[in-house]
Amino acid sequence: MRKFYLFLGLTLFGSCASREIIDLDTASYLPKDKSFTLSGDSNLSNTSIPTFSKIFPDNALESLIRTGLHESPNWKAKLAKLEVVKTSSGLSLAESKPSLSTKLGLKEGKEKTRESDFQESNVPKLQSAALFNWELDLWGKWKLIKNSSIMHIEEEKYLKDASKISFIHEIAEVWFLIAAKQEKLQILQTAIASQEKTLEFYQQRLNAGLDDNVTYMRQSVVLDQLKLERAKVLREQEVSKIKINSLTGKPIEEQLPEIPILSEIDLPELPKIFPTNALQERPDLKAKEAKLRESIFIEKSAEYDLFPSLGFQMSGISMTSNISEPFEQWKASFGPVFNFPIWNPKREILLATAKAESQLRKEEWKAIIFLAIEEIESSTKSYIMGKNEYALARKSSLATKSILDTTKERFRAGLVSELQLLEDERQFLKTNISELESRLQIFQFALNLSKSLGLEWRELN
Repeated sequence: MRKFYLFLGLTLFGSCASREIIDLDTASYLPKDKSFTLSGDSNLSNTSIPTFSKIFPDNALESLIRTGLHESPNWKAKLAKLEVVKTSSGLSLAESKPSLSTKLGLKEGKEKTRESDFQESNVPKLQSAALFNWELDLWGKWKLIKNSSIMHIEEEKYLKDASKISFIHEIAEVWFLIAAKQEKLQILQTAIASQEKTLEFYQQRLNAGLDDNVTYMRQSVVLDQLKLERAKVLREQEVSKIKINSLTGKPIEEQLPEIPILSEIDLPELPKIFPTNALQERPDLKAKEAKLRESIFIEKSAEYDLFPSLGFQMSGISMTSNISEPFEQWKASFGPVFNFPIWNPKREILLATAKAESQLRKEEWKAIIFLAIEEIESSTKSYIMGKNEYALARKSSLATKSILDTTKERFRAGLVSELQLLEDERQFLKTNISELESRLQIFQFALNLSKSLGLEWRELN
């Protein structure tokens, strides 16, 4: 017995031995900071990552995002899912813990045994049994499975953080879209009023016989097209309002807080951040890394499933015909149980599957790193080139405004006709819409960049 306890002690000590898993080096797959178009600020700490509010400092938008995070059923479902994962993670470790089961039954039967010289006798009616079973962690398999469960929970935490980033950016995207639609409706309303004056002018010329009906109809079609565009923008605005109400968990009938027009919102600036630092902290990348670690732990534990295992069992059975004598017949046993899986096709298939999955997770991890690099570069270049497009659109808008101002002065002096004034006004409104659309693009590109950098929302305490 002393030898057995010595062996048991050595086994338990051996099970505590550390089985290190080769660490994953995300940085080795990232280009140098100077390779990115986006550059950091040398005055900032290398780990300094700005928040979402730093890039989009709008109080009304922040209030709406805060409401969404507190009220949205969609977001609350993400949080609830994390709790489910935390709770269910214990299932994979259940078999590593000691188990104890008992049972009690009432049965009728007869028996013949050598001890009774094979004379038939009644089997005791009341039967009870107990079984204690514990598989010792001989190779560290259960430790690996425990680590895989920890990684699974970590993955879900990172996925929750990534979902939060996507959620706040989706709210912001709809917010800026509504702001642009509001401003476009104002421009279109002015354009419609101008075209109505033009149509009146051509109606007078038609009545005076100075123009034909075709010319009047052409101007009428222009007016109808403007009204059609206004109806389209109004529809898109109403749908966007429903969307943002849904995102923030508000009933449809509730009014949104006042949203300014897009030209009243300051343009976002490029964040001063080192992209490699941001990528190493991006939650979806860390989720993939945790998934890879989980699969590596599972693969290693699957290898140990093909190794011999050591367990400890205790069992007892009692039978009686009289409840006052519970141990009329009984049997008890205890001791170590060795299991030698000499040939187990199922476990070999599980190991091969675990290895294949580890390779798959590794490739997925690499793929999302390269995708993240692509997203940062694409959104950065789009933002920079979009600002150039906006500058050209604004230059054109300012030029047509200057022309319109000059035409108005000349019209008051009687040097140009009302028709020329109305034409210049339409051109100004047209370039105004182009400027608005270019401005909206900058916000969209900035949101894409913010999301690709994984900029988080942090509430001030």
